[in-house]
Amino acid sequence: MKKYADKDKFQLELEEGATITDLLDRLKIEDRIYIVVLINGRRAYDEDEPLSDGAEVLIMAPTGGG
Repeated sequence: MKKYADKDKFQLELEEGATITDLLDRLKIEDRIYIVVLINGRRAYDEDEPLSDGAEVLIMAPTGGG
């Protein structure tokens, strides 16, 4: 995920009513099949879920082991 941002934490302003899709579009994250999004510590399953003001969003690529 580091290819989408130059630091681990940053703030980003979005329009009121913005959704996870809007955020991912803004960050230019295209390969969305293999990411997990947490909003305020809770997994988000729907990219149309709106983001609240001050929401903390964690975007990560799941890792696997074998």
